[in-house]
Amino acid sequence: MQMEKKTSRKLTIETIEYAAEMDPMERNGFIDLISDQYHIAKHSYTSRGRPKYPKREVKKFSDLLTKLVKKFGN
Repeated sequence: MQMEKKTSRKLTIETIEYAAEMDPMERNGFIDLISDQYHIAKHSYTSRGRPKYPKREVKKFSDLLTKLVKKFGN
């Protein structure tokens, strides 16, 4: 059995659907977690001063966080 490769758009939609099923307090904690992960990805650097995470990965977190906040507020 082969796993289906999911695009970042599909993952974003599934994450929003997952968040919609949570109660409001749990959802706020989840959005805070995504926010923390975004900030870690954006501000982490190697010992040589290069970003640890590729820009496309940071952008995925940014887009997901933006959509979650627009849909549910925080």
